Amino acid sequence: AETPEAAAEVAARIGGPVAMKVASPDVLHKSDVGGVELGVPPEGAADAFDAIVERVRERRPDAEVYGVRVEEQAETDRGVETIVGMTRDPQFGPLLMFGLGGIFVEVFEDVSFRVAPLSRDEARAMTEEIGAAAMLRGTRGRESVDLDAVEETIGRLAALALAFPEVRELDVNPLLATPDGVTALDFRLAFDPDGGA
Repeated sequence: AETPEAAAEVAARIGGPVAMKVASPDVLHKSDVGGVELGVPPEGAADAFDAIVERVRERRPDAEVYGVRVEEQAETDRGVETIVGMTRDPQFGPLLMFGLGGIFVEVFEDVSFRVAPLSRDEARAMTEEIGAAAMLRGTRGRESVDLDAVEETIGRLAALALAFPEVRELDVNPLLATPDGVTALDFRLAFDPDGGA
C-alpha cells in the first residue's frame, strides 16, 4: 500500500487483525526502526501506516520508503520462527543456512551451514545441529513442527540457488514452522543480473 487509504482498503479486504511492515529496500531489520505493527484492526490501518512511515523516516531518513505491506497476520503461537537462507560464495558456490530465526537469529547465532547441492539427509542434519533443535521436535507439551516441510524448504532453496546463479542472497526470515507446515513471513532477495553470464 502506497497510501494510508490503500492500507485501509487492503486491511478491510483481508478482515481481522493484520500485520503491517514497511516496504523499503534500505531497511533490512524492519522492527529495529519501528517498521512493523502487528494485530492492527482494519479500522486502524490508515493510522498504523502513518505511524510506521513516520518512525522509519525519523530513524532512517536516508531510506527510500515505497509504502507499507499489509498482510494477513499469521498465528505464531504453535510455531517456531526459523530462518532459511542462501549466500553465494565466490569459491564454493551456494552456501545454505538454517537456524532459529525472527529477531533471534543475530542474537543467538544458532545456525547450521551446508554447501549446495545437498541431500535430504543433509537437510535433516541441519535441523538437528542447531541448539534449538529440541524446540522443533516438541518440548514442554508442544507438538513437533512439520520437519518434512522444513527439510523440503531447505532443499528447494538449494535447488533454486543452483538453477538461478544470478541469485546472490536469499533469506526467508522468519520461516514459521508449525505442526501443519511452514509459512514464509518475510524474505529478502539480492541478485546480480550478470551472475548467470
